[in-house]
Amino acid sequence: MKYFVGAALVLAACAKPVDLKQEEAKYEAYIAALPELKEVPRSEKVVLRVHYVERPQLPALNTNEREDLYRLTEDLVKKTLGYDLKIEETVVSRSKDFLKAVAPRFKTSPQRYPALAYLISFFAADRDARVLQAVTAALAKQPTERVAKYLGAHKTPEAATQFFLERLGEIYSETDFSGKAILSAANAEEEVLYSYGHWSSILQGEREADFILTNTGIIGADTGMPLYVIARGGVTSAFVENNAFRPYQGAGVIGLYPFLSDGRVFRALRGDLTFEQKLETIAWIWVHELGHLLLKKEENYTFDDSVHRTAPDLKYYAWVKRVKASRNHHTDQIPMMKKF
Repeated sequence: MKYFVGAALVLAACAKPVDLKQEEAKYEAYIAALPELKEVPRSEKVVLRVHYVERPQLPALNTNEREDLYRLTEDLVKKTLGYDLKIEETVVSRSKDFLKAVAPRFKTSPQRYPALAYLISFFAADRDARVLQAVTAALAKQPTERVAKYLGAHKTPEAATQFFLERLGEIYSETDFSGKAILSAANAEEEVLYSYGHWSSILQGEREADFILTNTGIIGADTGMPLYVIARGGVTSAFVENNAFRPYQGAGVIGLYPFLSDGRVFRALRGDLTFEQKLETIAWIWVHELGHLLLKKEENYTFDDSVHRTAPDLKYYAWVKRVKASRNHHTDQIPMMKKF
């Protein structure tokens, strides 16, 4: 059976070929059997256990900066979502050690299915065709005017695919502290660190943390990309996944690289931000994700000034200014999810 380069950890772990259709059926049955999501009462004290994972070659937050982020996020959540929140950092690890620790999750059925099936490796021979297929499916789910709003002139599947691959390639070409591309054929095994599918499996198997912060990013192509990820060139700022072990029925991850990077792509598309603006942006993104984790709200495409509508592009601070000035986040008008 053919696997993609980015699934090297899975390949190494599997003694025999995997029947993906069988894995998909088991995974869908597992998700269907999970209880429907329930809103966390605002009267309840919310304690988030956070793990921090750092790749030393990339921009990072030190201990004091992370504490500032936690306190700022707690304050914004209180003012915006109405929760008494306490964030506790419980584990700090290097990315290599973290990957060793979570590797068993890539071979534990049924949660391993996303790691096996979602990634469209940047290095795969059939990459372009598979990305076109994923983009075509994503655009077909959205009204024409919404597609045009997010993608502008790149509103056909072919144009959107070309735009997506060019931008993703530019992002991967940004350099780390050693002057090497953050992801290339030379370190293709690290694609796992950027893979949405692998993070999905990690989060579903997580037993100790409610959120993981990493200074890498969730950046790449996958089979189920939503419209806003396509528009950003493969960047998923953060997300929350189903979890049967944690008290709030889910676990989340924030990829800090798009906010901390001062590389050419993000400076051009996001703008030059002060450190304080970067920290504020991360905090507001976290508030958005906690709208999913705590309130169980769907992703919103309707209300432009709502914190429940994520940044549609990489102009993150423009989004921050819009949502922080909002007088009404329309929380009561946004439906709840049944599963993440």
